[in-house]
Amino acid sequence: MSEAFKRLSAVVASLTDGAEELKEFAQKVGLLKDYIGSGLWLEDFEADERGEIGPDVDRSVLSEDGLYNLMGDLNALMHAFEELQVHFAEKNIPAEPSIEMKEDGRETKIIGR
Repeated sequence: MSEAFKRLSAVVASLTDGAEELKEFAQKVGLLKDYIGSGLWLEDFEADERGEIGPDVDRSVLSEDGLYNLMGDLNALMHAFEELQVHFAEKNIPAEPSIEMKEDGRETKIIGR
C-alpha cells in the first residue's frame, strides 16, 4: 500500500504541475488552433517549401503533421481527464476530504463523505 501511495502521490503532483502549465497555455492553444484553421499555416508552409523563409527562423510549427497531431493529442488528453473525472465520481472519491472537529478541538479529515 505504501508503494501505491508513493506512486499515486508522484503522479498527482506531476499531473497537477502539467495542468497548471496547460492553464497558462490556454490562450496560445486557441491561437494555434486558429492558425492551423485559418489557412495562414498553409500559406506559411508553402512559403517554407519555396525557400522563402530564412534558415534562422524556427519552423517547427510548420512540420507537415506536427501541429495537427499536437492538437489531436491535446484533445485526447482532455477526453482522458473527462473519463478519469467520471471514474473517480463513480467510485465516490470526494474532490476534497471533509473536515470534522474532534471533541478535543483537533481537526480530522474524513475521506468518502
